[in-house]
Amino acid sequence: MSADSTPSVLLIGYQDQDNLGLRYLLSSVRQAGFAGRIETYTADPEPIVALAERLRPDVIGFSLIFQYMSPAFARVIEALRAAGCRSHVTIGGHYPSFDPEEVLHRIPGANSVVRFEGERTLVELMQRLGRGEGWRGVAGIAHRHGDEVVLNPLRPVLDDLDLLPLPDRSDIDYRRQELPMASVLGSRGCPWDCSFCSIRPFYEAQGGKLRRLRSPAAVVEEMRQLHFEQGAEMFLFQDDDFMATGRRARRWAEDIASGIIAAGLKGRIAFKISCRSDEVHYDTMARLAEAGLTHVYMGVENGDDQGLANMNKRMKASAHLEAGEVLRSLDMSFDFGFMLLEPYSTIEIVRNNIAFLDSYVGDGWTVAGFCRTLPYAGTPLKTQLEAEGRMLGTPFEPDYNFLDPKLDRFYDWMLLTFYERNFTNSGLNEVLRRLNFDARLKLPNRRNFRPSERAKVQRITAECNGHALYCLRSALDYIETTPVDEIDIRGGYLAKLTVHEKMQERRLLAELGAVDAARFEWRQFLESDQEFRSLGGFANAWTLAPQDLPVAG
Repeated sequence: MSADSTPSVLLIGYQDQDNLGLRYLLSSVRQAGFAGRIETYTADPEPIVALAERLRPDVIGFSLIFQYMSPAFARVIEALRAAGCRSHVTIGGHYPSFDPEEVLHRIPGANSVVRFEGERTLVELMQRLGRGEGWRGVAGIAHRHGDEVVLNPLRPVLDDLDLLPLPDRSDIDYRRQELPMASVLGSRGCPWDCSFCSIRPFYEAQGGKLRRLRSPAAVVEEMRQLHFEQGAEMFLFQDDDFMATGRRARRWAEDIASGIIAAGLKGRIAFKISCRSDEVHYDTMARLAEAGLTHVYMGVENGDDQGLANMNKRMKASAHLEAGEVLRSLDMSFDFGFMLLEPYSTIEIVRNNIAFLDSYVGDGWTVAGFCRTLPYAGTPLKTQLEAEGRMLGTPFEPDYNFLDPKLDRFYDWMLLTFYERNFTNSGLNEVLRRLNFDARLKLPNRRNFRPSERAKVQRITAECNGHALYCLRSALDYIETTPVDEIDIRGGYLAKLTVHEKMQERRLLAELGAVDAARFEWRQFLESDQEFRSLGGFANAWTLAPQDLPVAG
């Protein structure tokens, strides 16, 4: 029991984009009369151990967003137990919800897993612990019984999201941020069944509608409060797909836009959404732009029709091109997720993907990032690869080989060549994402980019894309015509391509940094990492403690 005898919870996790999951949990337990606080996860266990010793919370809840981070979380929990911590330790998030047996087996210091939506489950768990009652019957948790893991019946979802208390932001002062940026959630769930994604299975597991909407009035009122009372100017909608469910979603989105305008927020705020390419309709996007929409993240994923079919995306690549033109016509910035490789890729599909990227963003409107698909827990893809006997790696770090072994070598070379560019916060991809976002951001308290400055960013982005696509295309052609046992990704022709790409990255980064700072504050945009790192999608969508931030190299 905590020192003041009020049952308490310490919630630990990454805090980028406000971590609304933790903040909804915190507001729910506080509404129920319990004490609680949020602390940023650190890979070094000592700060968390020291805090737990000082607070002595009844419950410590870990938000495990990323599957591959499970071993690191396990080390922190092991350190807590080694220090004598007797709190009930529970773990929540996508991965633990789908694979609680593995999590509890690998993390013996954890008492339970809160599965799927956790607000009411955590409240009941704390009520039972606070009363000294047995907690193992709480609906929605998994726990050990001897050597077995028991999965309790899941708790039905809350159909009316307006009944949830607003996420607790009492520890956030948006006015202190360079760009006051708050996250908002207008809905939960997604109706699409893409093979690589666990979002639909996550929300489908508990029953109910595949996508539940908050009322437009409630969304706008939260935005109004955050702006006028806490100083937020930029809003990141965390909806998995803001435009999902067709006409219904378009009406809902347009009602939010109308509400923003009626609330006096037009011209005072800007916001970002995520959606599919085939949901970008000009009339709705224009209405949202009038209300302040400035940036769209699109789940493009693939530029080849067969590749899209492999992913069960239920669209054609032409929809991506059409969406890009709509957003350009409205002068919006956008970025996108793209999996250059997926488990059923062929050399021809990869070649078509490279050509697609050239036609899609060869003009430099936004930077071309790319990765490969991973079979995460809960995804149809993982089930399919397991049935085919193709799953490799560990439960925490799943892996697979491609059907064509030459693509395994291509991926190895791609990771070696583009890791710094694509997957570090100081890499050219991330720097240009931030600059392209800010180039089209219009807020009253920020100086807008001049046309010449926007043109320079676009020209450098086009060069960045061009060099990357040249190297990808050249490497693929070489690997296709070379016997697989003669492919050396660290020597010969492929090594020359790697050197070329890295030289161009350094040159372009230097060009960005050498611009006259007296004429234009480029340094501000190059260094404002925390605010801009996660404007779109899931790539790098987390905040580590400063000592844990990845570095280039």
